[in-house]
Amino acid sequence: MIELTERPAWWTTDEWATPPEIVTEMEAEFGPFDLDPCARPETTKAAYYYAKDIDGLTQEWFGRVWLNPPYSEPSKWMKKTVEELQAGRVSLVVALLPTAVDTGWFHDFVLPYAEVRYRRGRIKFLGWEGLPIGSPTAGSLFAIYRSTP
Repeated sequence: MIELTERPAWWTTDEWATPPEIVTEMEAEFGPFDLDPCARPETTKAAYYYAKDIDGLTQEWFGRVWLNPPYSEPSKWMKKTVEELQAGRVSLVVALLPTAVDTGWFHDFVLPYAEVRYRRGRIKFLGWEGLPIGSPTAGSLFAIYRSTP
C-alpha cells in the first residue's frame, strides 16, 4: 500500500493535474503540444510551460497549446486564449474546462470561437503525488480553438 504524504500548503483544487491519458488522446489527433501556459514543472503536458510565478496570462503563447486552466477562474484564461488566437500566435488551443455552459465566460469566449466536445463521465485528476484523487463536482469538456487563415 502506498503511503501518502501530508498535503502541501500550496495545494488547492486549482493544482489538480490532468491524467496523461487525457492528453495522449488529444495528441493522437493534433500532435504534441508546444506550450502549457499554466502548469507546474512536474505536471506540464508540453515541451514548454509557464509556471505560476511566470504567469502565463502575461506571456505570449505559441504553437499548439494544451490548457487546463484553474477551474476556480477560467474566465481570464479563456479571454487570453481568444486574444492569442486573434493575434495569430497560436495554431491550436485544446482547453480542458468545467462544463459551466451557463456562465458568461463560456458564452463570451468559448461558444463563438471553439469546437466543444463533451466528455462522458468525470475525470479522475491527479494530486500532488501524481496519484488519482477525487473528481470535480461537474463534468469536463474540451474546447478546441483553431487558427483560421
